[in-house]
Amino acid sequence: MELTIVNKTENEISIKVAGETHTLLNALKTVLLNNKHVEIATYDIKHPTISDPVLFVRTDGADPIEVIKKASNELVKECDEFIKLFKKKTKE
Repeated sequence: MELTIVNKTENEISIKVAGETHTLLNALKTVLLNNKHVEIATYDIKHPTISDPVLFVRTDGADPIEVIKKASNELVKECDEFIKLFKKKTKE
């Protein structure tokens, strides 16, 4: 995965996420949309086999980089919880 900031303002950011697909970006978008400071969180993939997705986030004034960091950490916690529960259930 490679990240490139395409554009950044005080409350918006566009990031090209090379090497990723809907799997990561849809999950991240969902977590971002649960943040009260996020007005818009979306991504676009022009063509799934020849273009890299671009994540776009607009906030109500909060730093979009900090918002994405927080969402990423929340997503990791959700994945860790799933792994823990899955391991517990599959040992029964």
